[in-house]
Amino acid sequence: MSHIEISDKDKIRLNDLGSYSYHCLDNGKPFTSALDIAIVFSNYNLSINESLMNGYLNRLTQKKFSGCIGSMKAPGGAFELPILCQRIIKSYSPSVILALGCITKGDTKHYDFLSSTVTASICNLSLTHDTPIINGILTVETESQAIDRAGTKENKGQEFADTTLDLLNALGYLSGQ
Repeated sequence: MSHIEISDKDKIRLNDLGSYSYHCLDNGKPFTSALDIAIVFSNYNLSINESLMNGYLNRLTQKKFSGCIGSMKAPGGAFELPILCQRIIKSYSPSVILALGCITKGDTKHYDFLSSTVTASICNLSLTHDTPIINGILTVETESQAIDRAGTKENKGQEFADTTLDLLNALGYLSGQ
């Protein structure tokens, strides 16, 4: 398995953060505000994940989302995302979580086991805790596929933001808000 770096020309840049408040949940300072969206992103393939997150945040700004967003970088890779999602649910009770990562197929079956385990764990957490977790983990065959999906050719971060906003609207409708 290789570590993917995305070039600056392919990376989605973060625009002005004017419509929402943004906080890092892993900076050592206590955070006590109500959290609308939590973003947990893997440190492995960080440039891919940062590009996805920038596309996500840019889209929320475009759609004039106004709420509180917190983020946390997971030490390690995609395997560590579910436990952090669980702890964030218990500590902050966000309305929605976005889990971002990138798993690239290698020469062994590690890709298959990791992809299915992480996906099942995220699904189980979401159902168990009644908290939607958007699976923003790219599972790709090649590095170029990851760069295309996290860069300017495709904007999966934007798609994850659209899903988040649609989900928040549907949940609000179902709860009578």
